[in-house]
Amino acid sequence: MTISVSYKFDDAVVLITGAGSGIGAALTRHCAREGASVIAIDRGHDNLLRGLNPSLRNKIDLRQVDVSDEATVTRLLDEVRRKYPRLDAAVLAAAIQIRTNLDEMTAKEWRKVIDTNLNGVFYCLHATIPLMKAQRSGAIVAFTSGLALTGWPGASAYAASKAALIGMIKSTAQELRNYNVRANVLSPGVRATPIFMDVSTETEREHYRNSIGIGEPEGVIPTLLYLISDASANLTGAVLEHRFTPVNEQTQ
Repeated sequence: MTISVSYKFDDAVVLITGAGSGIGAALTRHCAREGASVIAIDRGHDNLLRGLNPSLRNKIDLRQVDVSDEATVTRLLDEVRRKYPRLDAAVLAAAIQIRTNLDEMTAKEWRKVIDTNLNGVFYCLHATIPLMKAQRSGAIVAFTSGLALTGWPGASAYAASKAALIGMIKSTAQELRNYNVRANVLSPGVRATPIFMDVSTETEREHYRNSIGIGEPEGVIPTLLYLISDASANLTGAVLEHRFTPVNEQTQ
């Protein structure tokens, strides 16, 4: 017997950063199909729009924004507050990865990663939390990585940013507990997304194929739907590690 779960997001408003590709794009399409209005934030949306059903485009509010730009993020969230009566969920998936050994990394490269992966989440939270506190509801999800604990050659900036996010979100969850706003962290596992595929070597990819596997972005969607829905009403301040068996992973 198979036990199935379905989610309905009619009239819900979901903000997703990093919506132009990978997990963010997969979640954007799924939430729109389930009836949500999705604020899709990224520096570009070509991958998201490719092959997208025209009926879904009406549910997606495309915003071309670099989350590392504090002033632009603040203006965007001001517009969101004016346009939408509420904000039910914020999934903060925007991230970059630069592979450079620490002794060869420039300060500019370090700041670029930290500004996007860590400061970008702070800017989004800083502008989003007041709205959720006022409505006394909402769900926040940010992404960490297995590299935060294991490290990887050349990934010091990326790993550092993802480790720091855990402390940020756990503290945020404590601050928001009395406002019925949840904040959790998800480690999605190794996925065939640009942030991994564009920087990894074939040797690295083969290592993961022969060990834990490389999953598709869509495989994370059931967990994300759980985290942003009322099904996880009692879960906050948690770090979830997404594990999978590639041959059994279902594409949504």
